[in-house]
Amino acid sequence: MEINEPELPAKPALLLFDVYETLLDMENVERRVNGLLDSRRGYLFWFELMMQYCFADNLLNTHHSFADIAKATLQMAGQTLGEPITEAQAGEVVELMNHLPLLEDANHHLSLLYDNGYRMAALTNASKEIIDSRMERTGLVSFFELVMSGEEVKKYKPAKEVYQWAANRCGLKPEEIMLVSSHSWDIAGATNAGMQTAYLEQKEKLFYPLAIEPTYRFRNFEQFSRSFSGELEKS
Repeated sequence: MEINEPELPAKPALLLFDVYETLLDMENVERRVNGLLDSRRGYLFWFELMMQYCFADNLLNTHHSFADIAKATLQMAGQTLGEPITEAQAGEVVELMNHLPLLEDANHHLSLLYDNGYRMAALTNASKEIIDSRMERTGLVSFFELVMSGEEVKKYKPAKEVYQWAANRCGLKPEEIMLVSSHSWDIAGATNAGMQTAYLEQKEKLFYPLAIEPTYRFRNFEQFSRSFSGELEKS
């Protein structure tokens, strides 16, 4: 475990988890999007474009649903890469996001943290309806006190307001919370809101080098859960 501060910060009162790519496996969506766009990097291009226009909504003080932005930017990606995407195909990709499996051993790692007395909640940019359904079907809901969507405040992470709102919902100050995410822009947003942060590395994703370093970096979810439950010290 890498610690970027000379002293270990106080144990967070609550662990706040991102959902997509942090807890849920996007491989099926990645495979489908790459096929539609006929590119091995089509998914990455689309996902970054989708986030770009979520951020644009924040800056423009407008709001479109996460699903609508996902579909619109997938069609934009298709136009850019010369592979037109129909509305029906875009809708199919968004529907896949309602059926994503958990990342390997995610249940085990959350159980380990839960058994060690950690309070946990989840915060996502996806719609409340979609994420509630997924949490129920995967059983994740049993670990989390709250499952929250930025759409509830018509803002998307990494807007500071989203993290502050989530902290208020949890009855805590931002500095009492640790955000756990595989997205460096999410980590940057939580840091800006005053939260502690834990960055989980993933393949083909780099941490933004100009961002403030997270409180912790971990190679994967396993290293994070074992570190915070004291299992690494025992092994």
